[in-house]
Amino acid sequence: MAAASGERAPAFTAQELEKLVDGVLPQYTLLYGPPDQQKRDIWRAIAKEVRTLGAHQRRGTHCRKRWEEIRRYSKKTAEAQLGMGCPSHHDPPDVLDPGGGLPGVGWALKDITADTRG
Repeated sequence: MAAASGERAPAFTAQELEKLVDGVLPQYTLLYGPPDQQKRDIWRAIAKEVRTLGAHQRRGTHCRKRWEEIRRYSKKTAEAQLGMGCPSHHDPPDVLDPGGGLPGVGWALKDITADTRG
């Protein structure tokens, strides 16, 4: 069921997150290459797969934004675990993108939306 306009959408379920990760990883290089219509089509296809679970009517933009939240959170977690905190006058070091080797999505179930929605 879709949220009414202006209402916050329900949290992604574990099954929805698994479908999201399964849909993104094979298309990763296309999604993070130059912008084009193909990316929108891929996100729409991923959203369609997530919708097959019948929990909520996710759109491509919902899936893309949730994926970006997962990426941001995993990068912060990796930096913290590796002790890579840097003084504010330096750029943070490059951290390998977790998209290619995600061990699972259990960590993504943690509600991280409070960090991103002010």
